Amino acid sequence: MIALLAFATGCSNAPRLDTGMSARARAAAYPALVPLGPLLAGISQEPGSYSPTLLTGNLPARAAALRARAARLRGTVVDTAARDRMRAAIARHAR
Repeated sequence: MIALLAFATGCSNAPRLDTGMSARARAAAYPALVPLGPLLAGISQEPGSYSPTLLTGNLPARAAALRARAARLRGTVVDTAARDRMRAAIARHAR
């Protein structure tokens, strides 16, 4: 059975993958490959850019804020008065 399936897939026409590219894209040169080290070194020197302390510097404060948000999300979404109104409406329409 597996051999038949493999044979059947081998007989199908493979889709052309280059049909979506424009002539300009096909004629474009490949981008230049540059070392990553100088790029990363340049990022940390610019004001407001990435630095290792950006991710870990205020990690305890971020974790506390996420825990507080999770606690708020665990609470009730609908207050008691709204819940009572909804239950009354359900009871009226269930008849």
